[in-house]
Order: sequence, then structure tokens, then C-alpha cells
Amino acid sequence: MNEIRKIYKKDIPALLDDADFWSSPFLSISRHRLYAHWQNPDSDPEDIALLLAYADGHIAGYMGVYIDKILLDGTQHKIGWLSTWWVHPRTKGTGIGRNILDTMYAENKGKIGISQFTPSAKRVYDKSGYFYTLKESVGIKAVLRSDMVHLVPALYPKLKFLRPVWKVADAAVNALYGIKVWFHKRALAHSLAGIEIDYVTTLDAETDAFVQSRNSNHIARKSKDFYHWMKSCRWVEDAPLLDFTQRSKYEFSMYDKGFEFYLMKIVSKDAVIGFMVLQKRHKTMKVLYVYSNPEYFEILANIIKLQAIEQDMNEIICYDKGIVPHLKSSGLFLYRRKKVKHSIISKVFEKENFDDVVMNFGDGDCSFA
Repeated sequence: MNEIRKIYKKDIPALLDDADFWSSPFLSISRHRLYAHWQNPDSDPEDIALLLAYADGHIAGYMGVYIDKILLDGTQHKIGWLSTWWVHPRTKGTGIGRNILDTMYAENKGKIGISQFTPSAKRVYDKSGYFYTLKESVGIKAVLRSDMVHLVPALYPKLKFLRPVWKVADAAVNALYGIKVWFHKRALAHSLAGIEIDYVTTLDAETDAFVQSRNSNHIARKSKDFYHWMKSCRWVEDAPLLDFTQRSKYEFSMYDKGFEFYLMKIVSKDAVIGFMVLQKRHKTMKVLYVYSNPEYFEILANIIKLQAIEQDMNEIICYDKGIVPHLKSSGLFLYRRKKVKHSIISKVFEKENFDDVVMNFGDGDCSFA
């Protein structure tokens, strides 16, 4: 017999203390992600947080959701961004996966969206008939370091035995390219003379006012409460001893060898000229949010590049229209690749054209994992 258990925000404290739930051979959510849903400033006690599907008494699938607020045509709506969806392979063809989706759709009164997804998931979403395209965001992956030791085996598994060769090749390329990076680092530091960066955990009144004055056409007008929550309640925890964690018990992100958010207030001549949120996950830097004026985009792009160098990042991923051109034109990078990120939204919102709204890379659940 199949059934679906619904976990609402009000149920989370009890689930956090449920020893039987956490002793399962595999996890439906991590403790810190569940705790983050409990602390979400934009959700209410009656909002759904997690669906657990059971078949013959055993968990056969689950779906998580991140409750958010969006602004469309001047009206604020609550939305559930689907954040995880997993179905046990043994249930293929039973309809459990679709039942989970339909239940989540109903729990949110149809007001759901997906900010990133795999091609296989996209086919299911298209088949459901629930969604319109929200955005096809075009960005860039700008690469700072050769990483053939990981890239080649991922693309061509049969060449995994050549890892030592790729490792030596990486070292050679990065040693030579490092000379160029050194000169760029000096030039970038010089270009930022007079700039002050304040790394914050919460937004002061001045910074919050700066952000709010520049997000009027954003689909999600993020508040200082959101940024404080993002910083303090991470879905992925930093885990230097990654191999000793329980990550194998969860199909989605729970730990990585380095994870942090940087909330950056940019000041010049005692005036705020920008606010950015960067995410560092292992060797990848993501540009999640950028608030500034066009005349300062080059300065912010230089800050991003300099921080990536200082933190020995392999790559920068960015979709911000003000920053991308400056990354494209920079001579810093080993190479660049076009990136396209698709997002979809429920037809219930009765809006088909979203050209009038800005969707940041960090919107939906993209900030968190």
C-alpha cells in the first residue's frame, strides 16, 4: 500500500528529534537543511516543507520545497520552489513520482516553481502540463585553473585509469598559467585602490536601503532577514573530512570540502556603491546576487576576480547581465564557456511572459546548494 506523509513547518521540531527517522539506511533530508526550513523567515507554520512517500511501509520517495515570496505585476505571491525530488528505482512505473508531484502541487495551491533541474526531471515537468517557462538565463563559466584530473574522467569514464597523467598535465598548465594570474592579481588590486569591502553577516539600514532601491523589478525582492537566514542556516555544511560524513545516505547536497556565503558591502569615498552575495563551494565560485549601478559593474567584476584568485578557485559561474560582459572580456581566464540555466513556473500564476522581471542566479533554491 502506498501513502504520502506530509511534513509541515510546525512538524519540524518533532522530526528533528525522531530517532527512527534519522536511523534510516538513507536520508530524505539532512538535519541542517530541515532546521533551515524551520527558520525560514518567509514561511508559516502551516506551510509544507517535505513529502515522504511510503510503499509497503518503507520510504520510496520524497520531495522537498523551499517557501519563498515573489512579486508579479505588482502582486506578492507565496511560492514553493521544488528543491529535491527522489524516487526509489524499484518503484519505477508505479506512479509514485507523479503522485508526489501532484501532492506538492495541491499543497501549494498550484503555486510552485523549479529554478534548476536535470533533463530527465524536465521531461516529467513538461508531461505534467503544470508549467510555463520562467527564464532561460544566459551566463558564463570562466575557468581559472586546469582541472583535467576531474573533468576528463567525468566525460570519459574509460580514461579514469589515466588520472596520474591528467594530474601532471594540470600541474604543468597551472604552473605556467599561474605567472599570468600573478600579474593580473597585481593589476586587479591596483584597480581597486580606494575601495573598501565590508564582509557582513546581516545588512545594516544603509545597505538594506541600497538593495531595496535597486530590486523593484526583481521576481524576488530579498530582505535583510533573508540574507541573515541564508548566512546562518546553510543547506550545505563545510566538511574538510568529507569522506567521514553521512553524505552517501542522501541523494542531494549536504556537505562539501568548503562551503561559504560572502555578503559583501562595497564602499567608495564613504558611499555604498554595491552589494554582492558570492557562494564558494569547494573550487567553484558562484555570483548569486549583485546590486549596483552600471558605472560600478567593472569594479564589482574586478572584486569577484580578485577574490577568486585569492581563494584559489577553479571557476566562476555568473548570470548577472552587468557582470558577465566584464568576465567575457577579461584576459584573466584560461577559457570561458556559455552557461544556460532554465527555470519554470506554474501556470496558476496566469502569466506567460516574464521579460519584465529579473531573476537572479540565487533565486529559487539555487543559493543553497
